[in-house]
Amino acid sequence: MKAIQVTGPRRLVLTDVPVSEPSDGEVLVKLEALSVCGTDMMVYRHPQPEESYPLGPGTPCHECAGTIVQSRSAEWPEGRRVIYLPALNLNGGAEYVVAQPETLVSLPGEGDMGEWLMCQPWGTVLYALERTGPVAGKNVAVLGQGCIGLLFTMTLKQMGARKVIAIDPHDHRLEMSRKLGADLTINPLRAGPEKVVREVFGNQGADLVVEASGDAGALDQCVAMARMYGTLVLFGIPEEKEVTFDYLGAISKQLTMIGTVSATCEAPARPIQQAVDLRANGEADLSWLITHRFGFDEAPTGYELYAGREDGLIKLVLEI
Repeated sequence: MKAIQVTGPRRLVLTDVPVSEPSDGEVLVKLEALSVCGTDMMVYRHPQPEESYPLGPGTPCHECAGTIVQSRSAEWPEGRRVIYLPALNLNGGAEYVVAQPETLVSLPGEGDMGEWLMCQPWGTVLYALERTGPVAGKNVAVLGQGCIGLLFTMTLKQMGARKVIAIDPHDHRLEMSRKLGADLTINPLRAGPEKVVREVFGNQGADLVVEASGDAGALDQCVAMARMYGTLVLFGIPEEKEVTFDYLGAISKQLTMIGTVSATCEAPARPIQQAVDLRANGEADLSWLITHRFGFDEAPTGYELYAGREDGLIKLVLEI
């Protein structure tokens, strides 16, 4: 079978590897749709120790969906469509994967596989807001309007947030933010977001600040934007190792900080299944997330396009 393999910084090829056999309790999934995530860029875009190259086949990719073609698990029959969650292994970039039941999310039998796969990032946002608690009536600032930031903007408005300010240096993302309900958008290349947020929210700051940019300096901005006794939702994972954080400012404001990596929660599949069920009931349209589609053989092009953050890209799907 074909699998992606990183041979150096921003160098990705397709390689041939054998198909593994599932053991008792496991299933073999033929993947049909993969998507690139910002987390993948930590491995793809940034140099790893020289001795680690080439990286393991299938890495980095952790957003994957397909159909079970061989099962040794009574609960997961052949023919069922699923999202596969490789968690922090990021090794889902292949034509076939062996999966354990706890890493599977059941999908309906019909519908575009790529669009169903968008429930994976949305589920992580639902998990973050579950941990945050009620947001109805709150003033919110969301740093970053990539896939995750846009999903936060959409979901916060659906959950009754009073006012949502979306912040991003890319105008095409801010345009989408407004379509999803953002009350105000800020391009930090043209205006200082900390000052604007404080002014809009009565010189007090936001009740809730979501960090979804992954920028190394974003944490300081979050602290500056938050009001006294506010809450910070820390979602973005900086690619850079040098991260600044106004520790004294956070303590002085007595901020509540919530880390929200759903892949390390007690049941990573649960919030993703919740997202699938909500979409199946018609409570969300996620088709707008997918701006680009490529064949699996075009994976090197897709990864490089994502790394460059160009061409109006929000989310791309590799179709196998």
